[in-house]
Amino acid sequence: MRRNNSTAMMIIMCLVIVITFTVAAIMFAKGRDSIDTEEQPGPLPESYVGSWALPGDSHVLQSPRNADMTEDDALADENDFGVTMTYGVYSTHRVGSISNPVYKMERNCGTAAMDQQDMQSDGIMDEFSDTASITKIEVFSEDGNALIDTVFMIDDEYLVYFGTGNYVFCAVKLDAVG
Repeated sequence: MRRNNSTAMMIIMCLVIVITFTVAAIMFAKGRDSIDTEEQPGPLPESYVGSWALPGDSHVLQSPRNADMTEDDALADENDFGVTMTYGVYSTHRVGSISNPVYKMERNCGTAAMDQQDMQSDGIMDEFSDTASITKIEVFSEDGNALIDTVFMIDDEYLVYFGTGNYVFCAVKLDAVG
């Protein structure tokens, strides 16, 4: 009888240990996800909010399969417009202006997310380091029902997006003057 009691106690102790480790692993994973997906309150980190423009030495990162305009024409259009990404408006030359957009972010999404948007990540990511982090930002309408645009933040400082003529560009945040 003693043998059965000690065996039963051993099984119970093993189950308690397994359950404790499982709960700890789930709590750790949930805490890690919340850190990865949202570092600051609000729909976008403050460092992403603002106006984005092509730098002076910019070039097209990817051309569309069927282009209606030259790369030079697309660059000229994009240099005049850029991207505005704020809580009150999202605006690009290609999609126009969206009032009160809803943003959904996915940090460390990898290059597969770019490929799903028909961006050729292998050529685009040649411009950045091999260890670059990629954040996918989906832009929805005010009610959150219609997906308007998808852009990518590389290393939290470069905005990669479809622009004029569906060419892919890389913008940097404009510094505030004042």
